[in-house]
Amino acid sequence: DRKRKARPCIEDEIIDIESSVEVRKPAAAARKRTASKNSSADNNDDSPVIPFHLFETTTAKSPSALSQEKRKYFQTLREAIGLDVPNRQIQWLIISNFLIDFRYVYEKLPDIVQIPRVVVFYGSYFAGMDNIHFQQLQQLIMKNWKAAAERNGNTVEFIRLVPGDPPRSKTNPLPVKITYGCHHTKMFLTGFDDHVSNEGGGGSARQSMIRVVVHTANLGTSDVEYKTNGFYAQNFPLKEKKVEQRSAIVNPYKVWTKSGGDCNASAAAAKSTCTFENDLADYMASYGYNTRQSWCAPTLGGSMDIREARLKRFGQSMDSQSSSTAYPSQKAANANGTSRILTSQELSLPDLIRQYDYSSAYAVLIPSVPGYHQGMAIHKYGYLKLRREIMDAFPSSQTLGEKRKKKSPIVCQISSLGSLQEKWLRKFFSALDYTSTHTTNPLDENCMATKPLQSLTKIIWPTTDEIRSSVEGVAGGGSVPGREKNLQKPFLKPLYHRWSKRDGGKDPFLTARHIPHIKTVVQPSQSFFDDRSIEWLLLSSHNLSKAAWGQVQNNKRTGGKDCFIAHWELGVMFSPATLLEVCGMTKPVRILSIGYDGAKDNGTISLCDDDVDDDGSSDFINVRVPLPYDVHTPDAYNGRDDYWIAE
Repeated sequence: DRKRKARPCIEDEIIDIESSVEVRKPAAAARKRTASKNSSADNNDDSPVIPFHLFETTTAKSPSALSQEKRKYFQTLREAIGLDVPNRQIQWLIISNFLIDFRYVYEKLPDIVQIPRVVVFYGSYFAGMDNIHFQQLQQLIMKNWKAAAERNGNTVEFIRLVPGDPPRSKTNPLPVKITYGCHHTKMFLTGFDDHVSNEGGGGSARQSMIRVVVHTANLGTSDVEYKTNGFYAQNFPLKEKKVEQRSAIVNPYKVWTKSGGDCNASAAAAKSTCTFENDLADYMASYGYNTRQSWCAPTLGGSMDIREARLKRFGQSMDSQSSSTAYPSQKAANANGTSRILTSQELSLPDLIRQYDYSSAYAVLIPSVPGYHQGMAIHKYGYLKLRREIMDAFPSSQTLGEKRKKKSPIVCQISSLGSLQEKWLRKFFSALDYTSTHTTNPLDENCMATKPLQSLTKIIWPTTDEIRSSVEGVAGGGSVPGREKNLQKPFLKPLYHRWSKRDGGKDPFLTARHIPHIKTVVQPSQSFFDDRSIEWLLLSSHNLSKAAWGQVQNNKRTGGKDCFIAHWELGVMFSPATLLEVCGMTKPVRILSIGYDGAKDNGTISLCDDDVDDDGSSDFINVRVPLPYDVHTPDAYNGRDDYWIAE
């Protein structure tokens, strides 16, 4: 029965181009713990958090299914976007996704028509572009959405991105046509103003922020509410005009530039920008959306009568609006009782991105942009970008000592698998392994890993029984596209591991029966003294394919190398290095997975946990990450397990 197939999914049709052409927590609000085990976790609302969450599924919603401690690791779509905070005034919203059911978005978020400026970038409708009836329905909803927004004096734009369309056209801003490419990124950018009370009392101040959300869900009921999906979300403030004031408006974590400078350290550094900012602005520029416009509505924050009218339209009142969320940057910025708000200056989208201060980012962005990238740009996208960030996080001098460690394969958990060759797969995982990346140059054709693939990676791929027994059944398996000709290759079969634990094993977040659409790549630690921690973690829209991650090839015109990528993708990578300075570098950081490693979860997620470890030591700052599967000891397929196929 292994060959039972699901109905075709459009994601499968677009992603698998090789057939034709040869890491914050799910915590709702993670708190910074105090140094003492006996101290309480209250009054830490303004503490730094690791913004790695899971979307709230139907199971997670059930009051009896999960304990309160576990339920906090899940958030709704509204919470992810940032629409749930009282007194918050949304100025603008960018939606970027592969598949969108506009009816679901419009009905789930009815107040979206109240947002002054919305821009939606998408690849296709949820049921496909070939379904005429559904296409007409989606277009009608988009038309109604636009009309409703205009009646409120707002605007919404819908921009479809198709790399296979003619170059430099309305739907393809690229200089080349990539026949089997697609826009696969899942992201929200939310611009908003929060009203925050001044610390000294006497009124409040407005603070303009941007919320960056990188996630793994297509925008439809089945993806958001029935499948396991994850997202990174973090808020960032406007830049201060004076660089010496910037350190007062961000949390203690600083992102270091490639030159070794601190983004907030000096006036000279102010002229440069953070890596996170550069990567995000560069990625958004690839969409070719360069319209210069004002991104703040003059009515917002001006008349309380207007604010009251908008709230009443959705059954709310000003009296019920008491914000329970505080941000470190807001609190510090309000010490002098002044507001920091976005001006009405006309800006392009990339310029808008650069108005905010990302020096408090806990992660680094890993983008993919369609095209043939060469020269310095070859390391800006795809797996070569991820490799560069891993090399930065694990300097060669450090990894020399890691050779003595017991080797732990990289765990690759994905929801789609392309047509792969063993040579590419070896080079891919050797380049990402922090113990070998400095000696594995993907640009060198003669540099080949000789180790068995089983020592390099484990692939988490659901079995047929896991799909059948899911809350959606076989019908939900269409969102995990894997063609039999891609899955049945002999070198891949020994790599497959189950999504859930066998025979009803551990399932701390009750995700076993929710089909995995989340995508993660994790390198667990397996040293002789530590077999529980994680070296680095990626949460991303990338699946396991050359189309998503890129393929190094010879450029016949230049005689050099280029990296060919077919998809737009976006992910975030966490490591101890990206988190290290949150606590002032007092101790090394260790990332631990909650629920599967035997570590106690006392209801807090800590960036500054000076508590003793299970072994009695206190040499590490423990950062707990609730991954929805067992990353350290996943169950390998046995004779009863058949890999899921969806043609």
